[in-house]
Amino acid sequence: LEIAWRFKTDNLGPRKEFNLESTPLVANGVMYSTAGTRRTVVAIDAGTGEQLWMHSENEGPRGQNAPRQLSGRGLSYWTDGREERILYVTPGYRLVALDAKTGSRVPGFGKDGIVDLKLENDQDIDLLTGEVGLHATPLIGNDVVVVGAAHRPGGVPRSKTNVKGFIRGFDVRTGKRLWIFHTIPSLGEFGNETWEKDSWRYTGNTGVWGQIAIDEALNMVYLPVELPTGDYYGGNRPGANLFSETLVALDLTTGQRKWHYQFVHHGIWDFDMAAPPILADITVDGRAIKAIAQPTKQSWLYVF
Repeated sequence: LEIAWRFKTDNLGPRKEFNLESTPLVANGVMYSTAGTRRTVVAIDAGTGEQLWMHSENEGPRGQNAPRQLSGRGLSYWTDGREERILYVTPGYRLVALDAKTGSRVPGFGKDGIVDLKLENDQDIDLLTGEVGLHATPLIGNDVVVVGAAHRPGGVPRSKTNVKGFIRGFDVRTGKRLWIFHTIPSLGEFGNETWEKDSWRYTGNTGVWGQIAIDEALNMVYLPVELPTGDYYGGNRPGANLFSETLVALDLTTGQRKWHYQFVHHGIWDFDMAAPPILADITVDGRAIKAIAQPTKQSWLYVF
């Protein structure tokens, strides 16, 4: 167990990374990872440590104002057996598709390889200062890319209003938006009545900042949704506040809700899900069950 090679990330961005959390992926002998303070994507020969290519987006003020910066949690790999792609979300909240062999942006994906996630979001978001981003990886299943939403870390919001953390699915080949799930239900949608005194109109957050899970066989995606704006105060949002602190199961193709379970009604203690849902095959009373287990901050494991 001797060190075979090292790869330093000091020069990937204007300053050194101090919170490197990325989980690299290896495919066909190539290691892919995000790294550095500008969330650069690197491809490395997994055997020798040689850098094969790198890709970086300098987003200027948009990246500097991002609520989730640095290298993030990583990236995703997709192939149809012919084409290989790497997909990641920039600090400025843009979904980028790269050719896994060259690191070049894929021309047919979005606009020149980029989908601006602050657009087609069913709400108005300032492109430079709107408080929404993502440091987790986009997740891919059955050719659908599911993208979450994260906000400023910490429990002191600037006001009772904020950007809403809606979740969306995109076509992995074209970047076309396939569906959007309103984690804070709009008027007339299921759960809207749990936001009393019209608090659904101005309350934000309620995104999925952690990792999402997908079961391709069931064609379902599982969202561990966080708290609304105000981790420790809920006086401005009376009611149970669906779908905050809830595990939501959606159809992967359409984004339609299949079922949900709210762990905490009207949360005020920041008990959102910090771990991804765990897919497992278990046997109960001799019967095989496709199960999903969700760890929580209360040190409970809910199994469905």
